[in-house]
Amino acid sequence: MEKRVLIAVILSIALVVMWGYFMPHPAQTPTQTNVKTPLKNANSSKKINLSKSDNININSNSNTVNSIKNKKNSNTKIPQKKLIFNNKLLKAGFYIPAGSIYSLRLKKYYYSPNNINDKVNLENASKINQIINFKPSSRFSSIAFVGKKISKDSLKFIYKINNKILLTKEYKFSKNLNNNKRYLIKLVVSAKNISKLPVLFSGDLNLSAGLNPNIKGKINYLNYSSIIDINNKTITPAPTGIKSVKYAGNISFAGFNSKYFLFSVINPGNNVIYNQHNNIIIYKFHKKLLIAPGKSKQFMYNIYAGPKKLSLLNPVGHNIASTLSYGFFSFLSIPLLHILEFFYKFVHNYGLAIILLVLCIRIVFYPLTYTGFKSMKQMQKLTPKINELREKYKDNKADLNKRIMELYKESKVNPLGGCLPMILQIPVFYGLYTTLGTSIQLRNAPLILWIHNLAAPDPYYILPILMGLSMLISQKMNPMVGDPAQAKIMLILPVVFTFIFINFPAGLLLYWTVNNILTIVQQYIINKKFA
Repeated sequence: MEKRVLIAVILSIALVVMWGYFMPHPAQTPTQTNVKTPLKNANSSKKINLSKSDNININSNSNTVNSIKNKKNSNTKIPQKKLIFNNKLLKAGFYIPAGSIYSLRLKKYYYSPNNINDKVNLENASKINQIINFKPSSRFSSIAFVGKKISKDSLKFIYKINNKILLTKEYKFSKNLNNNKRYLIKLVVSAKNISKLPVLFSGDLNLSAGLNPNIKGKINYLNYSSIIDINNKTITPAPTGIKSVKYAGNISFAGFNSKYFLFSVINPGNNVIYNQHNNIIIYKFHKKLLIAPGKSKQFMYNIYAGPKKLSLLNPVGHNIASTLSYGFFSFLSIPLLHILEFFYKFVHNYGLAIILLVLCIRIVFYPLTYTGFKSMKQMQKLTPKINELREKYKDNKADLNKRIMELYKESKVNPLGGCLPMILQIPVFYGLYTTLGTSIQLRNAPLILWIHNLAAPDPYYILPILMGLSMLISQKMNPMVGDPAQAKIMLILPVVFTFIFINFPAGLLLYWTVNNILTIVQQYIINKKFA
């Protein structure tokens, strides 16, 4: 009975672990409209790099406004120049005079440990001329670029529209690295009516990026999915082809979501138009204002462009923390992550932090492990009597089970005592599984030698083999209880688990291997005590 229960428990672990791989995520069927938004490629010319270091360096005359002759025809093609903005976290590429961001790299994160200079680009595609931009409506026939103003943490672009509106677009970047909102880009749009009549001003914020192009052998892409949180419900828009889809309601955020990164407009309003052109997604957030003569109106968009860490998502609010899901056992996953972060402060290696975490868990569970092992030893002493009962009642299973339970009761033995420690560790195991597989802290985090990424599989399968061997040794050291044939079946489980776990994150295999090794040590000590 003991072995059957143990088999069921171990297989339950596999079932729970594999659950996340196959559970589908429901998508809401949108209402379609026939709006079409073709992509346009912008011409680029000489690149202007304003910084030679992490902090942007501005010349003494950079705060002056550079005037350009008004262009009476909005269809006239103006050569686009490039301007690079750098701070310690972000590298943003701007087009001038469009005032759009065409590239946004995260300087603290790279795609692969093999090339740490290839930083993550939230554009996630090539040849997109605007991933962030506010554009006046097409009904405005004349848009003239007046100039720009640049400071250490902001860029301002100024335009004159139809000689009626003075439009200012200002991108603000966080200047405080200790600020929990440091990955929040603020786009402040100001429109001043310089005419003598009221003006109805309108325009759209465009947020654009590429989905995962699924190019074989390419690692410098994110596995993006579109995401909209509307009326407190998160949906993934279905592919639309060349059509547009309009969503209306209380929109908390809308944009692009990946396993480790989020690129999204926060609390943009009550409607969004979603466009898809092959691999490129464009979100449009419409704004309409009636501005009196001589008056100004201002509005702001908050755009989160950074890693998915609870310490960064929670302060932003608007439910964006829901994009980082730790599943059913989040009540364990989040504390386990905090413990790992605590250990990391001292050892500066998440692999060593995992080992310390296992050690703490083994200490906490030691009393249960000891009680379980003691129960198994007691059951081992009853094995001859149980074998006699099996022989005596081999033709009557009901009576056999009844007599065995009476024997357990008389001997004050709990048949489930040996399984209790493992059963209690299942939530901890799965909690750590989701922690290691979801937390960006473990992404590209090295251990030693050949393991450069604890969130990825072991490239040489050394940890899975060590895990399987340690499981086998641990089972060999357990006292054999019950049917010998069942004990032989149990010896197959290490082989089965080695193949199940072979492509699991190296951090999880490290946890399980170290856990097995500590179990072997505990078994050796307890064996000597009961010898």
